[in-house]
Amino acid sequence: MRVALATPNFPPEFLGGTERVVLALARALRELGDEVAVVTGSDRPHRGRDVERETWDGFSVLRLPRHPDEVYGLDLRRPRLQRVVDALLGEQRTDVLHVHHWALLTTGLLRGARQAGIAGVATLHDVWSTCPRFFRRPPDGVTCPPADGRDECVGCVLQALPHLGEVGARDGIAQRDAELRAELAAARALTVPSAACGDRIRRHLPWDAPLEIVPHGLLEPVGVAERTATGGAAGTPLRIGTFGNLVEEKGVMLLVWACRGIPGIELHLYGPFLEARFAELVHAKAAEFGVALTCHGPYSSSEGPHPARGLDLAVFPSLCEETYGLVVEEALARGTPVVVSDRGALAERIGAGGVVVPVDELGPLANALRGLATDRGRLDALRRGVPTTFRTIADAAARYHALYRRVTEEAS
Repeated sequence: MRVALATPNFPPEFLGGTERVVLALARALRELGDEVAVVTGSDRPHRGRDVERETWDGFSVLRLPRHPDEVYGLDLRRPRLQRVVDALLGEQRTDVLHVHHWALLTTGLLRGARQAGIAGVATLHDVWSTCPRFFRRPPDGVTCPPADGRDECVGCVLQALPHLGEVGARDGIAQRDAELRAELAAARALTVPSAACGDRIRRHLPWDAPLEIVPHGLLEPVGVAERTATGGAAGTPLRIGTFGNLVEEKGVMLLVWACRGIPGIELHLYGPFLEARFAELVHAKAAEFGVALTCHGPYSSSEGPHPARGLDLAVFPSLCEETYGLVVEEALARGTPVVVSDRGALAERIGAGGVVVPVDELGPLANALRGLATDRGRLDALRRGVPTTFRTIADAAARYHALYRRVTEEAS
């Protein structure tokens, strides 16, 4: 089966959570015999070619650079990109278009596929469909509406797009909602990675049609030898840390504050800082607080040990409404207990191997870390409670493979 995976970006330009899932899914689908191409958006400026054709890991990657006027905003329709994608799907003789995001592409992808007789599937990786700011994490002074209200959204949008004015913002939000509902209605099937993600979309878009839960699972196999047998023994420093893209939204600075004044710990951060200024602030605050901080820089899952192997406790105090949290399973699969925030889906898969803390204020996280640092028996109990079996991307690919066959039959 010829499958096109549409994604906001793709290596080597960028590798975030969605892109990691798409790459792993592409590999797993290839193992099942599907012919996979990747249609990706880009932050590259348009340099005279509508499509930059590349090969990555053996896959055909069709990268679509943007014109200067194709900026991110409330209007998600980009007619030029729509024409380019429609032509590519025809050229590739695509059987199934699986959309993983629209943000850097255009919101007519599923409708264009349906008109061409191509079966369309979409995975809603996050709550972007309900929020122009992606994460339902408003700036100070704005409170997210609890359901599908939009009055509060106007002020939030105006902080980023003040030129719209109140009427323009209100109309733009309404148009965005209508556009996304029409696009999702064109899908033959819609999936989400977690119950929390599905609940959010149903409540906030709102959406009352079926959303099938297909967890991403582990993106790479984890051998028994990779599981951390022991750690954090009495008399040794407790190695606390986090890994992934190091940004404020993931609670990195909150973690630095929470480590303040806890004796006998080391704080380890693995991954790239996406903003140099934020990296400077983190280092400065750790030095001010006397926190023993080590920043290890970017890491590769295929080169050297996984960051979780270097931690006694992995902490993911995200301030966003997380809709899956790949890093949580990566830590648990290596036997490392976790502390996670109460935002979104992080708590869904930790079992007895972790602790959930609210992150509206500093106290709960700081108290949890202090308690585990001073009572290693509690940490040992968490380690014994870590799950020993995990879903994998191969499981997800098998479900999608069957789903593709079903929707292509429906479309024919």
